[in-house]
Amino acid sequence: MKDLLINKKVIRVYDSIDEMPIVNFQKYNKYLLIDSGIGSDADDIDAHIVKIAKYIKSSNNKKALQELQNMRQNIYMVNSEISPKYLAFAALIYSIDGKKVDDLSDDGLKKLLSSIKEVKHSVVIDFLLWLKKKVTSELETYFPGDFVNPKEKEAYDKLKNRTLLVLDSIINNADNSEQIDIIDMMLLSMHTPKAFIGSESVEVKYDKQFESTCLLIAQKTNMDAKKMTVLQFYNAIENIKQQAEAEAKSLKRNKRR
Repeated sequence: MKDLLINKKVIRVYDSIDEMPIVNFQKYNKYLLIDSGIGSDADDIDAHIVKIAKYIKSSNNKKALQELQNMRQNIYMVNSEISPKYLAFAALIYSIDGKKVDDLSDDGLKKLLSSIKEVKHSVVIDFLLWLKKKVTSELETYFPGDFVNPKEKEAYDKLKNRTLLVLDSIINNADNSEQIDIIDMMLLSMHTPKAFIGSESVEVKYDKQFESTCLLIAQKTNMDAKKMTVLQFYNAIENIKQQAEAEAKSLKRNKRR
């Protein structure tokens, strides 16, 4: 674990998959999912407007309408002072001044944040960026088949090329606007705005998928998945997959006989 000293308070946070409980990781991921689609602050409102304009320009009204709905939720969250990004940070807190955090409900995490409201924005953002890289690296090392995403790599490569073109425009006064626009449209086509309201929302599906996976692990291992660490949880899933594959191959061989 890692200790953060914030306004004379010692905040101990989870920082690795071998000690972080899966229930905390699930909450952390869900809030980041909401943040990626809706946003946490006023800057995200502007990002929604830019995407809406581009979707309208490309005559994709369905995506534009969904992005507009997400912007509406973004404005509501800003006005209500609700930050999915800060809630993701709260989900990672193990203890404050030695007092263990036990309530992972939405209200519980909001209350927790109110007790450390003096925390600097830069501290939260820097820690979340650092943790994401560390945890992603750990998961890719242990479970490369599940966490190495070719589409994400392709998007990252395009963003990298776009950044180089922008820098070239600034440093050498080159006109790369056409190439940048092409990359922007390609990135936009790879992105589909997700719904965050109703029974078919991403948030509801994410929760249901987690509960179904916990039930499967319990059935196959007789263990309580919600008491596992992140490493134990995904290791259990991998073992179940390997067992299912072995059983399928055995069944296939027996049918040939």
